Amino acid sequence: MPRFVVDSSKTTVDVGLKVNVHPSHIKASGLTGFIECELTADGKPNLDAPYSAELTLPVDGIKSGNSLQDREMRRRFDAKTYPTIVSKVTKGEALPDGRYHAIAQLTMHGVTREIGGDVDVRIDGKEMTVTGEQTINVKDFGIDPPRLIILKVEPDVDVKVSIVAEQQ
Repeated sequence: MPRFVVDSSKTTVDVGLKVNVHPSHIKASGLTGFIECELTADGKPNLDAPYSAELTLPVDGIKSGNSLQDREMRRRFDAKTYPTIVSKVTKGEALPDGRYHAIAQLTMHGVTREIGGDVDVRIDGKEMTVTGEQTINVKDFGIDPPRLIILKVEPDVDVKVSIVAEQQ
């Protein structure tokens, strides 16, 4: 089965926070993992054959550019006890518009929840690019967003990914 390994240097993860004072965007780096799937004759994932995907993001790779905010975020994530966020795809289906609906087990802060979202998959030679967006409520994972005097961070965060993986 073809195995595509995430190229961390080409992969982007953007996290949008809803803060009552102003919107905030955080970048994350260091995403690793793999996607395994057979391809159809026209180069698309064959979901009738076995497939799997597992992605891991180090909590320390999530950075706002503000060391105080980053320290508080790592504290709330309890990054020493739970240093990674892991997503394992459990199901996928092709959509009529050419995209795919993926269901995954997302583990964050020691809590695992099932999430689903639509992704676009493009294959160019030996390179696979998967893009998608998902809103995640961090309270579902036992994480309380910060509240400081007038600053309030909402629990819903918008995660946007562009995963680039090379066939091995």
